[in-house]
Amino acid sequence: MLAVSKKWREGDRREDRYAKTEKMRKRDKRTPRSADLKEEFEKPESEWPTTAGYFGARVVEVHKRYCFVSAEKVAGEVDTKDVWLATMARKFLVAERAERNFVAVGDRVLCQVADQRDDTQKADLPQCVIQNLMPRTSKISRIYQIDPRRAGMEQVLAANIDQLVIVASYLNPKVRWGLIDRYLVLAEGQGIPSVIVLNKKDLLQEAEPEFLQACKERVQILRSLGYEVIEVSALDPKAKSTPEMKKLGELLKGRISLLSGHSGVGKSSIINLFKPELVQAVEPDADIFYKGRHTTSFASFIRLGTGGYAIDTPGIRSFMIHEHEPIELTHCFVEMRPMLGHCKFRECRHVDEPGCVILEALAQGRIHQQRYRSYLALLLGETGRTGRVRDIDPEEFEV
Repeated sequence: MLAVSKKWREGDRREDRYAKTEKMRKRDKRTPRSADLKEEFEKPESEWPTTAGYFGARVVEVHKRYCFVSAEKVAGEVDTKDVWLATMARKFLVAERAERNFVAVGDRVLCQVADQRDDTQKADLPQCVIQNLMPRTSKISRIYQIDPRRAGMEQVLAANIDQLVIVASYLNPKVRWGLIDRYLVLAEGQGIPSVIVLNKKDLLQEAEPEFLQACKERVQILRSLGYEVIEVSALDPKAKSTPEMKKLGELLKGRISLLSGHSGVGKSSIINLFKPELVQAVEPDADIFYKGRHTTSFASFIRLGTGGYAIDTPGIRSFMIHEHEPIELTHCFVEMRPMLGHCKFRECRHVDEPGCVILEALAQGRIHQQRYRSYLALLLGETGRTGRVRDIDPEEFEV
């Protein structure tokens, strides 16, 4: 009898939990001002108040219920030593949003000094409230898939960046060329310049000849398209003085750069070579480093001692992006862009349509097979939900 009673009580609690979840999901629909608040939150800097108690800032780190911001009186000059603990203005917490977070690292925001009498966050840092968001000039984002309640929401990895530094490792973890192409598509869609850094070059000494040849061909393809590809070994004691690392340092100067890639590829190790204001945590054991584990937990906005700012992001394990129409996707492949509008059919998908100039260029070798496979994988989906993707190595496009 006791067992039956206990089971009933547990079942009752489960029913109650589901009911609460259902109420939470319906709450947004009962918020009449949610859409208006969304528009009110985003304002150009020219409309920000200049009275005492308000200041412009850059978001330098984002957490679940709060974030850290640094004062930025002049756009592009972030005082990363002046750090504040920031929360969202309460009226915006009910605003409609398609993004996982209200703000992202790199966002420029208007802050108001918090009333210390309402000290809800116990901290040694000064506190402020985010009142407005400046419209973004660029963003790099993915579709959030981890939490079922937020599945399909956009997760902005970083905003207002000057360039994207795509970091991959040749081995441990093995390079995913399809993932690199996916990043390039994101950057091209936003008009953001891209730099590709291939780390752990030293591991190629023991790689199979077939793998070496495949890597060499891929690097040649990317360089022929105009992309900067830099091959490095971040753990080399002499890495700082190598021509490749000096070249990367020059590319980072005077810019806000987002470093992103798979877990364990060495993003933090690379940043540490450029005298960051805050040294990034890395695995002290080189053997652990080469197993591809990640140590960065939150995206961080960091001033580099050699010039510029870097945003170090946690390693990603899944990377879904918004679906693209054929015309939009074709525009994001630089080699296909000049051919837009020249196919027989205006809505050509470049899959099996007659009179397609993309397919003609592919047959003539003017478009590389590997890049075309990336195009198909993004257009049709790796799982073939909307069509078949033939002759694609699933491991190559695993993200």
